[in-house]
Amino acid sequence: MQQAAITQGATHGAAARRAVGPVAVAAVAVAVVLAAIGTYADRSESDHHATREFLIVCAIIAVSAALVFGWIVPRMLDRESAGTPALVLAVLGFLTVLVFWSGLPPILAAGGGLLGWAGRDARVGSGRCRAAIAIAALALIADVVVLVLDSADAI
Repeated sequence: MQQAAITQGATHGAAARRAVGPVAVAAVAVAVVLAAIGTYADRSESDHHATREFLIVCAIIAVSAALVFGWIVPRMLDRESAGTPALVLAVLGFLTVLVFWSGLPPILAAGGGLLGWAGRDARVGSGRCRAAIAIAALALIADVVVLVLDSADAI
């Protein structure tokens, strides 16, 4: 029984390592699309600062994605328990919904969700990993809801 849990945990870790690139690309794509909607929705054509704002947010997204998926997630996947780092990234993703325009919520939430998925069946920290998956999903949903409400001038 213990051998099966170890093998399953190793399988999840290997699959998570293979998924880092695709998850990073998806997170960046979602962040950029949401940033574009947030920047250009409900703007007049005479707003010359919109493109500059969008490019700044894209730079923030690129740097944060490089940090999360190029450094943090790969190192945390090598740990026996990814529960705490998964939960930290997911909670940060949820908290950064307050600054949704930054593009950070999808990046942080995706990193936390991926780490949570990798450790969801681990002997240590599986509860934190499962909580991280739920919080990451809530962060992504909240980010979209806040963006839609902001675009509709409801906030």
